[in-house]
Amino acid sequence: MAQVSIIVPVYQVEQYLRQCIDSILAQSFTDFELILVDDGSKDQSGAICDEYAEQDGRVCVIHTENKGLAAARNTGLDRVTGEYFAFVDSDDWIGPTMVECLYHSILRENGDIAACNFQYSFDCDPAKNFSTSIQREVVPAAEIFYYRKNDRSFGFWTVAWNKLYKSEVFGKCRFPVGKYHEDEFWANEIYQMDIRIVTVPDCLYFYRQRAGSIMSKTSLARNMDILQALGERIAVYLRDEQYSDQAYRVLLYSLEYLQKSKGLIANQEDKARFGQAEKQIKDIVQQLKKKKLAVLQKASLAMIGMNPCLVFTVAIPFRGFLEKFL
Repeated sequence: MAQVSIIVPVYQVEQYLRQCIDSILAQSFTDFELILVDDGSKDQSGAICDEYAEQDGRVCVIHTENKGLAAARNTGLDRVTGEYFAFVDSDDWIGPTMVECLYHSILRENGDIAACNFQYSFDCDPAKNFSTSIQREVVPAAEIFYYRKNDRSFGFWTVAWNKLYKSEVFGKCRFPVGKYHEDEFWANEIYQMDIRIVTVPDCLYFYRQRAGSIMSKTSLARNMDILQALGERIAVYLRDEQYSDQAYRVLLYSLEYLQKSKGLIANQEDKARFGQAEKQIKDIVQQLKKKKLAVLQKASLAMIGMNPCLVFTVAIPFRGFLEKFL
């Protein structure tokens, strides 16, 4: 049994898979098992996985029918034997000390999660590569869920793959199958737990930005799922008056996805789904009207309640101002 289990969901990534696996097998921390879940790939990805399993005893390969990223991650979680586990997406790669750094950080601080900084890496233009600024600290989950989750952090708190998790605490958590933006639902769940997160400022994970990836594609279904996840977060905030400001901030985020969805309606089913999402936004507005908010926030709610998409379109030029002062 290894100390750390690393789960890599694999689907149609033959061009990038070797770099991903090689970066894991080259880790300075060697006491790990690598669980490769081939999610019904039709290219050579499955064969590449089998090749590595023959070469290195730490590699375990699971071949499944194509059920999506969430199902593949869950399949990997079902096979975890390590005291800790981590996710790496199959078109990304990690620095040689990532596992070691996260492992020792979580032990040193008696944390439940250790999270490292990461770089957005653009295939088409490396000059665009960037990472956000993260401090080294220990943070309770409530601080993240009720405050920091809504700050502009380029997904640091949301993504599942820049983190090391304690299996005893998170081993039974699962991603919602059939949902896009499954990381948002995962984050909603784990940050409502009584846990400690250790942050590591070192940039140890490399998040590839490429044309044709899952996250680069826009669709009504994707937007509907993110709106559902944001709505679930708002619902938690609305339970307590002191988090009304946070509910309002997430409402503003939701307007962007609603407005984008309007232009993606292709049939009556899409129209109905959009109508349900718009109604959800308006229901949130009505609940927020009963909460203690600033005068400007109250005034904006009246307009949002009448036409959410129009308000977002008109407010785009003032977005920076709104994020700063609202």
